[in-house]
Amino acid sequence: MPDISLYAARIHDDEDRPLFDDAVKAAEAGALRGAYVMVWISCAESIKRRFREAQKRDGAAGKIVGEFDQKEKDHKSVDKFVLDKAREYGFITDTAHAILLNIYEMRCIYGHPYEQAPLPEQVSHAAAMVVEHVLSQPVRLRHGYADSLLKSLIQYKNFLDDQGPVVATFAGEIVLKIDERIHAWFLDKYWKELEKIADDASQKLFFRRGIYFCRAMLAKSGPLFTPDDWHAAAGKYPKILIPVVLGKPLFASIGERAQDSLIGFALDQSSERATILQYVDGLMQEQALSERQKDRFLKCVDEMEFGDLRSARLSLGVCFKRLLAELKSHNWYKQQPAVEIIAGTGPEEIRKLDTQDQIVLGRNVLQVADGGERSARRLLVDLGESPKLWPEPFIQGIAIECFVNEADQVRLKCDRLKLVLKILDGLDESVREAIVTMIAKAISEGTPKDLSLLNREFDETCAVLDAHSWTAGVREAIERRKIELVIGLNDEDDDE
Repeated sequence: MPDISLYAARIHDDEDRPLFDDAVKAAEAGALRGAYVMVWISCAESIKRRFREAQKRDGAAGKIVGEFDQKEKDHKSVDKFVLDKAREYGFITDTAHAILLNIYEMRCIYGHPYEQAPLPEQVSHAAAMVVEHVLSQPVRLRHGYADSLLKSLIQYKNFLDDQGPVVATFAGEIVLKIDERIHAWFLDKYWKELEKIADDASQKLFFRRGIYFCRAMLAKSGPLFTPDDWHAAAGKYPKILIPVVLGKPLFASIGERAQDSLIGFALDQSSERATILQYVDGLMQEQALSERQKDRFLKCVDEMEFGDLRSARLSLGVCFKRLLAELKSHNWYKQQPAVEIIAGTGPEEIRKLDTQDQIVLGRNVLQVADGGERSARRLLVDLGESPKLWPEPFIQGIAIECFVNEADQVRLKCDRLKLVLKILDGLDESVREAIVTMIAKAISEGTPKDLSLLNREFDETCAVLDAHSWTAGVREAIERRKIELVIGLNDEDDDE
């Protein structure tokens, strides 16, 4: 006798087990005709149940349920009707429909008491096909439900909490409910609607919801589009696809042409909406851009109006060269917004820079503050209140600039020295000692730039240094350089 019990393990829903179990018992008892008929009944009833489940969310499924309920009320056979509707709705494929239709037709033959009984192999085959194409499959919803869902997502404010994790969890559940064959169709339709509202401030909530939902659905669904599909979509829906796919995992999967299209659109739109560059910035931080894409992005940043650059709120590393140029401009109107960007990004962004760039940035902040620019002076005051929050190389650059310039020339800038020493005084002792040692070494190895070591700047600097015992090494280094300078000048006079 055929053992069809092994197929039962693959049945997805417990509701489908009782009828199939009856088929198993019939087969074990040698009642092959009964087993075959029960296999078919388990298939037909499962399809009916799927329509009843789907009608809770899909009016199209509800209409089909109404039709077969009426047929049963009129004592008409509904099995073939249900099978045909399952193919139309999308519960089964054309291939599955042909296989199951054959089983249905053979069931009609074997169900007749005067016809030949099925062979054991035929019972096993029927059981295998019914489980494969129906009983092992979860209930998946189709276009009717997807249309209803889309309407809710795009029109009803309170349909869903719009926090990213909540929307992502919901999208993950939807992926399991909707037939995978319409995932791409659904996303394309959703993108079309989101593209329409992208520039409407009153629809901001729905657009943001769409970003979260589409990101999560793409992540859960797996590959849905070819590079050619993505390239075509990038041309049709750039406003929604930029925030959806400009993240490393998705961006890497869409193909270079689609990438270039979306990057180009973002750069073009940056003159009107500077914040769009944050998506490109994020890709650059993740090292997801090609060299060409990176060059295009940095060129755009270099050529932006500074007000737009400020609005863009990009990472410090991306706009570092531009900020440095503004700091070196000797123009308060250019220096102020540059300093405000640095202060606004805060210590964590500075910490992401290379060590040498942090030192250079600190030097230039001190230069601007020494020139009297108010924002730079305020930044130094803020550092003095909480110096431990800021990266050591940045503070090192501020401190060394008071004594030695970037050309390793010794000269004294004492106007902001009290404030700089206050910053150093608030650091851990080991950190402070390392900076002081570095400054003393730089003074000892540097070349005097001018005669400030012989003028009042020397006395004023020493007076400020004397207020802190830990500055003794710096003062000693300055004094040695002064003595060497005096000796050098005297030697020149003797030569004359």
